[in-house]
Amino acid sequence: MASQSGQRLFSLDVFRGITIAGMILVDCPGSSVVHPLLRHAPWNGWTLADLVFPSFLVIMGISLVISLSRRLARGETFPRLSLQILKRTVIIFAFGLLISFFIFNPPTGFRIPGVLQRIAACYLFCSIVYLSIGPALQALLCAALLIGYWFLIAHVRVPGYGAPDFTQAGNIACYMDRAVLGVHMWAGALCDPEGILSTLGAAATALLGVISGEWLLASRAKNREAKVMELAAAGLVLMAAGLFWSRSLPINKHIWTSSYVLFTGGLAMAGFALCYGLIEILGFKAWGKPFEIFGRNPLLAYFLSGLFYALQQHIHPFWAGGLSFNDWLCARLFGWWLSPVNASLLYAFAYLLICLAAMRELYRRQIFLKI
Repeated sequence: MASQSGQRLFSLDVFRGITIAGMILVDCPGSSVVHPLLRHAPWNGWTLADLVFPSFLVIMGISLVISLSRRLARGETFPRLSLQILKRTVIIFAFGLLISFFIFNPPTGFRIPGVLQRIAACYLFCSIVYLSIGPALQALLCAALLIGYWFLIAHVRVPGYGAPDFTQAGNIACYMDRAVLGVHMWAGALCDPEGILSTLGAAATALLGVISGEWLLASRAKNREAKVMELAAAGLVLMAAGLFWSRSLPINKHIWTSSYVLFTGGLAMAGFALCYGLIEILGFKAWGKPFEIFGRNPLLAYFLSGLFYALQQHIHPFWAGGLSFNDWLCARLFGWWLSPVNASLLYAFAYLLICLAAMRELYRRQIFLKI
């Protein structure tokens, strides 16, 4: 991401890289015995793993505002930008389907939703919103999404179930996934964590990033200390609002509830403010270099890590005694001296370092995926 002066904002690359590293860790454990640090909340509530994806969507929203604003300043037209946005959306969605193809057996188990598919949908939505309406209407649209989605899951009855509730069986988001996606969703689940209706909540999360990006551009005349304090304060207010709303609407990543949007979106804004303050104001940059490597090539890093991890799960070497290559490697490297849960965690970190080494080589050669 570049500023309007054409210089990349190092802190934004770093924060984006932190989210990509977190997504790789969470998605690539050493075995089915997942360490609590990398485990999502079973249903209501949140863990550290539940904070990663929303943070990426917020930073994506900030990035697209600054990127599109520069292109508009160069005189690019709305039709030209729209075609490029649509092209990027299709490519990202296709990458997600490709990962799904390797993880699930088509045609009966082919999963249509996914992380990259949700990123593509949110990118398309937020890009169109940014190009079409101003900050005030963006804020109203975000509020409408949050309230409208809350109304749907809190008040719309599920056919054959009765009064709506926030269980997997009793809410309209999960019902729509089962009715529309059928077997083409997360295996064995009553709803998909990147399902259809819950994408409304994800879109609102990304829109918080757009609004933050608009504010950063509009307030560029302010000193940097004021920027970081105001962004952090706004994030803390949203977190408090999310926690307050969670008393009646649980924080839930699986269906991306509105309280989850406010809490995690606010946390991401505060996290970026901290990152910005450390790097851009205090000058502490060295620690962020590994994350910048991921942040400069985020989609390629996530796609390749997911693809090769899926291949490891599907390969069953003849010497592994029926285990997948992933499980066999985890056991051979770490399982003989660590408990299963710690072996799985250490494997995830080792895999992350391998991904970092591969991306560092691409970074050294200045090879970046530009869609």
